[in-house]
Amino acid sequence: MPVLILFIALLIQGCSTYSQSIDKGLAFAQEGRWEEAEEIIAGALESPEDKLLNLLERGALAQYQGSHQRSNQLLEEAEKLSDTFFKQGFVDRSWALLSNPRQGLYRGDSIERVYISYFKSLNYLALADDADNQNERTQLIDAALVESRRIDLKLNEINLQTPSYADIKNENKSFIEKSLNLFSSLYTGQLDKDKYAYRDDAWARYLEGLLYEKANEYDNARIAYQAAATLYEEGYATQYGLSNITAERAWLDTIRMMQRSGGWSSEYPQLIESKLSKEAQQILLDYAQQDSEIVLLEHQGFLPEKQEMSVLLYGDPNSYSLILEPFYGGHTSQQNDALNWFTMVYADINPLSMIANYKAGKASAAIGGFFTKRIILGSKAWRELSRLHFDEALFSSPLRVTIPYYNRFTLDSNETKLSIDQITRHEDNTTETSTALIKTSIRMSSLADIALQDQLNQSQRDIYEGLLREMLRSWIAYQIKSSIKDEGTRQLFDLLGKVAVFASSAAETRNWLTLPAQVRLMRQPVSSGLYNFHYSVNQQHFSLNQVKLDNTMKVWNIRNPN
Repeated sequence: MPVLILFIALLIQGCSTYSQSIDKGLAFAQEGRWEEAEEIIAGALESPEDKLLNLLERGALAQYQGSHQRSNQLLEEAEKLSDTFFKQGFVDRSWALLSNPRQGLYRGDSIERVYISYFKSLNYLALADDADNQNERTQLIDAALVESRRIDLKLNEINLQTPSYADIKNENKSFIEKSLNLFSSLYTGQLDKDKYAYRDDAWARYLEGLLYEKANEYDNARIAYQAAATLYEEGYATQYGLSNITAERAWLDTIRMMQRSGGWSSEYPQLIESKLSKEAQQILLDYAQQDSEIVLLEHQGFLPEKQEMSVLLYGDPNSYSLILEPFYGGHTSQQNDALNWFTMVYADINPLSMIANYKAGKASAAIGGFFTKRIILGSKAWRELSRLHFDEALFSSPLRVTIPYYNRFTLDSNETKLSIDQITRHEDNTTETSTALIKTSIRMSSLADIALQDQLNQSQRDIYEGLLREMLRSWIAYQIKSSIKDEGTRQLFDLLGKVAVFASSAAETRNWLTLPAQVRLMRQPVSSGLYNFHYSVNQQHFSLNQVKLDNTMKVWNIRNPN
C-alpha cells in the first residue's frame, strides 16, 4: 500500500501550465505595474527547477522598472546558468519523466540565450546615458559592445547547427539529399521542421550595428548592419511575416556606415541604386545634412503563452500501430486552435499514413487521418511490446498525452506617432518650439512568431517525448498492480492508477514570458539642439523631455505593455 500511495502522489505533482502559475504577475505586467509583477513572479518561481526562469523574468522586469544595474546582475547570473546547459543528473531526469516536465530543471533555449545578451546590452546603453563622466560612459559603452560580441558568438553557434535559408530552398543540396528528404517526409509528415528553425536573428544583428555605431566603430557597424540586411532579404522577413522595408532600412544604415568609415566610394553608389527606394534615398540625404539622430526602440506586448493540448493514445493491433487522436472538449476558440494545430503539425496527411488508415478501416478511414496521427510500429515491434506486457498496460483503456502548442495571436499594428519638439532659446531668454511629426515605424522583429515557429520546429520531439512518458508511467502502474496479491486492492489500484495517469499528464509549457511580442523601430536624423520627444500608439503615450543633442545619437528604449 505505501508503494501505491507514493506512486499516485508522484503522478499528481502540479499539472497547471507555466503561465497559470504566474498568471497574476503577468496580469500586473500587462498593466505596466512592473514592480508588483516582479514580486508575484519571484514568489511563484522559488523552486530550484525554475531558477533560470526566475532570473530571466526578474531581469526583464527590473529593466522595465529602470533598474538597469540590478537587471544586469540578474541576467548575468542567468547567463552563467544557461551556459552550463544544466548537466542533469539521473534522478532529475527520472523524476521529470515519471511526473511531468515541470518537475525537471528548466534549461532555456537558444532564443533566450541570445536575448539575455540583448537585454544586457540595452541596460549598459541606458547606464552609459546616465554616466557622470566621459570615462565611465566609455567603459559602459565598451561593456555593451562585449554583449554585442556575445550575441554574435551565440548566433554563429546557432547558425552552424541549423540549415541556412539557401539550404532550405534546396539551392545547396545535391540530388541525393533532395531525394532522401522527400522520402523522409513521407514517414514524418509534410511539416518540414527546418523551415521553422531559429537559425539566426536579423534584428539582433541590427542591434549589434546600432551599438557599434554608438561607439563610433563604423566599420564593425557596417558589417553588422550588412549581415542584418542580408538575413532580412534572404528569408528572415518572409519567415516571420515582416515587411521588406526591414531589409531596406538595414541596407540604408549599411550604406551610411560605408560613407562614414570611408574606402567604399565605388561600392555604395551601386547599393544606393539597387537597394534603396526613392524615399530611402531621400532619408540618406537627410542624414548627410544633419549631425544628430533620435533612435526609438519600442518593445511592445508579451510573448504568447504556451497551452496544453490533450490527445488520446490507443493501440490498433490489426495494423500494428499506435493512434493519437485529439481529445475534444467543445467548440471553444481554444479547442478549435488546438484541433487546427494538431491537424497542421501531426495529422496523417502524407500518402503512406493515408494508405495505412485505409487498410485499417473503410475507405473513409483515409480521410479520417486528417484528424488522427498513426504511428506504424510493424509486427516485430508490436510483438516486443506484447512480450513486455506493454499492450495490456497501454490499451485496456486510452492514455492521455499532453503536448504544448500556441493559440492564435495578432500583433498590434496600430499607427505610431513620434512628435519631435525642437526648443530654441533666444538671447532675450524667450523660447521658441518647432514641431515635426513622424508616423513611420518599422516592425523589425516578431518574437511572438519566432516562439511559435520554434515550437513547430520542436513538435516531433514533443509528441515522442510525451508518448514515451505516458507509456512508461502506464507500464509502471501496470507492473505495480500486477504485483499486488489481494484482488480487491489490485482492482482499487487499477482504478486509481488509471485516473492518476490520465489526470496528471502534462507538457513542458515554460518559457520566458516577459519578452516582448515585437520590436518596432523609428530613426530620425535631426540637427543638434534641445528637444522634447513624445511617442504615442494605441492610446499609450511616452515622453522624453529636455534632451540635448550635440552631434550625438540618442537611443530611446520604450517598453509598451499594450
